[in-house]
Amino acid sequence: MQTTEETREETAPAPAPRQYPERTGADRNTIYIGKKNAMAYVLAAVTQLNTGANEIKLKARGHAISRAVDTEEIIKNRFFPSLKIQQIVLSTEDVTSEDGRPSKVSSIEITLTK
Repeated sequence: MQTTEETREETAPAPAPRQYPERTGADRNTIYIGKKNAMAYVLAAVTQLNTGANEIKLKARGHAISRAVDTEEIIKNRFFPSLKIQQIVLSTEDVTSEDGRPSKVSSIEITLTK
């Protein structure tokens, strides 16, 4: 009598896809500027504008402020010359660093409308 051994590879279950909260209302057209290059945010903005949004907001803090301004200029000059800057809000936000110290970070919110 001949026996065969089956080998089974045990694999870890695939991680569940990341669940993001549904963005609604004005938040749906808000683009948060971070560490990616400006063209990544330009693509997001152009996509929003091409799918029917009449207004978008670009928000950034700290070192990303200049990237938000670059993003706005690229959108206006290359893709949507008719866009208008409706509002620019400059502010300072209180944040707590990883070691628990409070600090202040500059922020900008640029609102563009068709």
